Amino acid sequence: MPVDQPYPRLFSPLQLGGLRLKNRVVHVSISTRLGAHGRLGDDYLRYCRVRAQGGAAALITEPLGLGTWQNPMRLPIYRDEHLPDLERLAQAVRSHDCHLIGQLQDPGRGRHVPGRGQHTLAPSALPDDLSGTMPRALRTQELVEWVGMLAQQAERLKRAGFSGVELSACHGHLFHLFLSPRANRREDEYGGDARGRTRWLAQISQAIAEACGPGFIVGIKLPADDGLSDSIGPAQAGELLQALLLQCRPHYLAFAQGAHAHSLHMHLPDSAGPRMPYAALTSTLARYSGGVAVMTLGRITDPAEAEALLQDPAISLVGLGRPLITDAQWPRKANAGQAARIRYCVSCNTCWKTIVQDRPIACDNNPQLAAGYEDRTLTPAARAKRVLVIGAGIAGLEAAWVAASRGHAVRVVSASPLVGGKARRAASLPALDALSSIYDYQYERALEFGVDFELSRQLTATDVSALDVDEIILASGATPHWPLEFPAHLQDSGWISDLPTLAENLPRHRQRGTALVWDLDPVAATYAIAQHLADCFERVVILTPREQIAGDCSLVMRQSVMQRMHRAGVRVVTLSRLRWDESIETKGCLPYDSIYGGAAGEIGDLALLTYATPRQPRLELLQALEATGRPVHRIGDCQSPADALSATAQGFSIGATI
Repeated sequence: MPVDQPYPRLFSPLQLGGLRLKNRVVHVSISTRLGAHGRLGDDYLRYCRVRAQGGAAALITEPLGLGTWQNPMRLPIYRDEHLPDLERLAQAVRSHDCHLIGQLQDPGRGRHVPGRGQHTLAPSALPDDLSGTMPRALRTQELVEWVGMLAQQAERLKRAGFSGVELSACHGHLFHLFLSPRANRREDEYGGDARGRTRWLAQISQAIAEACGPGFIVGIKLPADDGLSDSIGPAQAGELLQALLLQCRPHYLAFAQGAHAHSLHMHLPDSAGPRMPYAALTSTLARYSGGVAVMTLGRITDPAEAEALLQDPAISLVGLGRPLITDAQWPRKANAGQAARIRYCVSCNTCWKTIVQDRPIACDNNPQLAAGYEDRTLTPAARAKRVLVIGAGIAGLEAAWVAASRGHAVRVVSASPLVGGKARRAASLPALDALSSIYDYQYERALEFGVDFELSRQLTATDVSALDVDEIILASGATPHWPLEFPAHLQDSGWISDLPTLAENLPRHRQRGTALVWDLDPVAATYAIAQHLADCFERVVILTPREQIAGDCSLVMRQSVMQRMHRAGVRVVTLSRLRWDESIETKGCLPYDSIYGGAAGEIGDLALLTYATPRQPRLELLQALEATGRPVHRIGDCQSPADALSATAQGFSIGATI
């Protein structure tokens, strides 16, 4: 270990379950949708291998297929015929001095997508809070059989070369439901008080330990606060922990939050909340761990944060999920004193959004993940070209630094005095400040590879005709469309602003009256601005013709948005249309009614009117660029206005192939 190691506790070894972990970094379980119809897919094998190479001490798999229900995206473990795949995965991970831990979990009655699940299980026949799915209650004899089944499957994993298993008893999954007095109304030995509700989990843990013997890790992930008033709060979590440890002795414990209900978003803390939000409660619960190693987790993105958490002697491990999705080399870079080169997670939860849509996992700030480039070195350009990138948003910056890394001479021209584009505007808001990590990383890499920047320069058609370049990348962005509901003559009046423009000059002091947001662009930035407006105006109203707000956000992000709007006192009026008349300009009142007829009303005392609408590409230079005869590549919003994931992915793709 280097003498000047900045994170000595984080990169110190640990004995756990008779095994040596080289450091304290654990890749927590993340579903990836990289499987291949019940077999170990090359994509998931690569995902795990790359993260083992990146320096984590242990990697917990995505939930494994137990055979209790058929999910083709889960790697099955319930027959010996599955051993070859399991052995390949274990070998790929362990060859890099990284321990592989298999997560055992059944989703219970939970369902994230529309519709109701079939053949679901629970401790009691009570409906799922989100989907309304009605599960079947497990019989007492079935619970006994499950204990033996899971012990047998864990022993199979040990034979395959796995170092341990984790029992996931949180997030509203089956084991969590047994712990919750809200979901568990059983009258047999597996219900009732804390000891009864932890009995099944304890029996499973003990059976696995006995079947697998020494040198095999058994971890348990428990709820610290599931966010439901009649379920498991911090006090109840402490009671459950003590009851569990009277019956079994796992090798490590981890604590998460949220349930499969309106509190689901708690399990993936986003950028609108504080960093390390689980830390204090985890430290409190660790006092009841009886010496069992405790893993802390939950929006830990920086090595300095991890090191600080480990100063608590009750904390032994740091669990990272999204940060290792974004940068698999996070541990290696941190260990080498190169934290500034980490590509940081921005806590946007795009990864969760993709997997619940049954798409392979993807990341706003790691376009190489979805492109399958994580284990490949970019091919140097066959011929170095002079490449012009017009626009310094995150699409243009990604294209610029990647192309330059391959040997091209790249110049970026932007009308803005700063890089980042709309991501920079969004990052000026407290709820989205983490977005700055995207363009900060891109800009630093661009400078490293010699990209030349000309900022505050507005190109004209005359400039274009004189360009001395080989290829052009147009990343000029997009502008919000003037709302069709607003009179055309007001477009240049100056008193109605689009949200991106407003974001550059937000009011900072308390004002009287009502701020009205006409919402046709249901993305996170729209509501981050609305949240800020709530601090500045007496009232804020979001009016939209859609059936809900935040429709383009993932479920967990949408829950977070709705909670913040509720707490900020923002009034949300859905399924509505404007009835524009002279009163809005003369009296400061805006009438509206339902898009389906019926209920009507008005927004009075209007002090600010702003709008969020779909964006239209900025293509003023396109014709002149094409007239030069050079290849022109449109990327990002000026190709098809979308999200950060699309922008970085398109930028990487053209930079890697031009």
